[in-house]
Amino acid sequence: MPSALHCRTYPVLLVAAVLLSACMGSQRTEAPVRPTAPTAATPAVEPDPGLLRAAARTELRGNELGSMWTFENAPLDQWQERYGFRPDEAWLDHVRLSSVRFGTFCSASFVSPDGLVMTNHHCARSCVEAVSTEGNDYVVNGFQAETREQEVVCPNLYLDQLAEIEDVTSRVRAVTAASDRETADAQQAMRTRIEEECEAATDFECQVVTLYHGGQYQLYRYRRYSPVKLVFAPELQAGFYGGDPDNFTYPRYALDVSFVRAYNPDGSTPASTDPHYFRWDDDGPDEGELVFITGNPGTTSRGFTVSQVLYERNVRHPFLVDAFTLRHDALQAWAARGPDQDRQVRQEIFGISNSLKAYGGQLGGLRDTLLMARKVRWENEFRDRIRADAELQRQYGDVWNRIAALQPRLMELRPRAWLYQASFLASPHETLGNTLVNFVRQSALPEGERMQQFRGDALERVRNQLTTQTLDASYSIPLLANRFEMARRYLPASDFVNRAVRAGETPLQAATRIINGTRLGDVAFRQEIMNGGVATLEATTDPLLSLLVRMGTEFADVLEEWNELTAQETVLEGRLAQALFAAYGTQLPPDATFTLRISDGVVRGYEYNGTLAPAFTTFFGMYDRAASFDGEMPFTLPESFEERRAHVDMSTRFNMVTTNDITGGNSGSPMIDREARVVGIAFDGNIEQLPNQFLYDDAAGRTVAVHSEGILEALRDIYQADRIVNEIEAGSNR
Repeated sequence: MPSALHCRTYPVLLVAAVLLSACMGSQRTEAPVRPTAPTAATPAVEPDPGLLRAAARTELRGNELGSMWTFENAPLDQWQERYGFRPDEAWLDHVRLSSVRFGTFCSASFVSPDGLVMTNHHCARSCVEAVSTEGNDYVVNGFQAETREQEVVCPNLYLDQLAEIEDVTSRVRAVTAASDRETADAQQAMRTRIEEECEAATDFECQVVTLYHGGQYQLYRYRRYSPVKLVFAPELQAGFYGGDPDNFTYPRYALDVSFVRAYNPDGSTPASTDPHYFRWDDDGPDEGELVFITGNPGTTSRGFTVSQVLYERNVRHPFLVDAFTLRHDALQAWAARGPDQDRQVRQEIFGISNSLKAYGGQLGGLRDTLLMARKVRWENEFRDRIRADAELQRQYGDVWNRIAALQPRLMELRPRAWLYQASFLASPHETLGNTLVNFVRQSALPEGERMQQFRGDALERVRNQLTTQTLDASYSIPLLANRFEMARRYLPASDFVNRAVRAGETPLQAATRIINGTRLGDVAFRQEIMNGGVATLEATTDPLLSLLVRMGTEFADVLEEWNELTAQETVLEGRLAQALFAAYGTQLPPDATFTLRISDGVVRGYEYNGTLAPAFTTFFGMYDRAASFDGEMPFTLPESFEERRAHVDMSTRFNMVTTNDITGGNSGSPMIDREARVVGIAFDGNIEQLPNQFLYDDAAGRTVAVHSEGILEALRDIYQADRIVNEIEAGSNR
């Protein structure tokens, strides 16, 4: 059975791990599928007349695709013209090598010659959670290693430094086949081959990066640092001050910064990062000053066609907002039961809350007529350039219509693809039951035909899980109810998931009946299914297990068609990228791909709520905000800030906003000046920035960062973290 759903690249802003189950890869076959024509029930994929009229009146601003530049294509002429600054190759190399990718979800940077690394508190939070103990909750209380020996290993964390770049476009694009599906598969195989050749010949971690949606392929060679140890993290109330209400807003007062250290493989000596680390600017930038952000933005969708953006507006984003809302409410109710339950789900609540606000803000932008009109206008200008050249029109003129023709069927498949996948926003009962289904089906295959997680020793680890894990029905019931509620909203009444809810039952009543009636919580029952094999599995009458068996079978069919359609879309997007090069050259940046980029901008406030948002906030504002809310959560003053109140210079600049272009994955990105000195660390965007996922606009969209002056003030005078301050300053003075 296929294990995961092939996805287009979509935005991830610290998205909860449960989402990743729907976006992990693909299993493809050769069966051709024709896109169906739109029906009355299918949302539109063409702009309505009113939107077309608005587009005709809209003016483009020249920066619609933003400024997430790759280092191999930095816009030196543009920077020279705009800022009077033209860095040389040595500057670019130094900045690239001083920046690192933080695991699989964030960015970071070296800030000392001895491997000291700065990132966001919310990026290091999973490490802080992992090293916490029953007696010391470092997430809540914070962590500080007073000596090098007290630094503790972050489990499974690594840092990747982009060491070398090689263009491999010609190798990948030289591979073609008879069909779009076969071409997409063959090119994926070539990318894998290039990566394997690279890793066999070097000590690097190698990745073939797809840029411009298939218009360009770069081989990125990464130097990996592991192990990584935790050095400092503030308490949660400082790192996430203001909580969810302040998330994606500004003005802000958050100390969203932590420090870890890269070690040599022996784990006992720090990695030497001299000379490529960022020195520190104690004073930081002033308003109007040029700043750069180097980091790994996750994904953007600015290269999407209008029909693809309408797919997002009409189907995908509404579905995710609904699903996240239900999940969030269920997890909050569970956390309210007690401290143990709260600790069990707080990381997921953090991710879901963040994602819910992000997708909600993006959906608001998608429903904004002005933004969509600019998107239509941008596409029309692009198409006009192609039409103006007969040869370009012959080569590429059909691409937009062919992509649009795929969207109606993708819209129909999308809800089924998620709701049939048992691992998507699942309850523990569903997760374990799905593991049981896969174990039985995969065990029946020859070893060489099984999925990797069911081969050799991995199979025994799964068997051990199935014979030891316990389940809590009261936790699973509301989560299964969410799946039934989403099916009620997004699938036909005749769908088998909806038929699992009996006439007259609510989703919650159906989930209660099924979870209380299943024997999946019984280890002996699971062992019976494992011993009985496929025949026993398929014959089961267990209410939950039989539903999961049907879901697995139906999901495989949906996956097959989905992958066929998206393979066609992938090939068409490659042609669209070639059209973009033909019309504009490389003067436009590619969409984000969680690979290293450099973005230029300036420190600048903006208009909001009928007034002005200042470029900077100060510690005065944080203490005032706590007082204004009578010290109630989430605006309670952090204990360390209260205790050291008399020692804080309240006028110190704390947070700030800039026009730099970022998205999810940029969390932890260093903000630097012309001299490549740290002047801040990016940790968020404001609400107005969220629609930049689809089209960039710096009128009010802003990056929110912690100011370098504020970081040092907190380290020195609140946490008295002299060891870190001395290391940073010693490195800066070398």
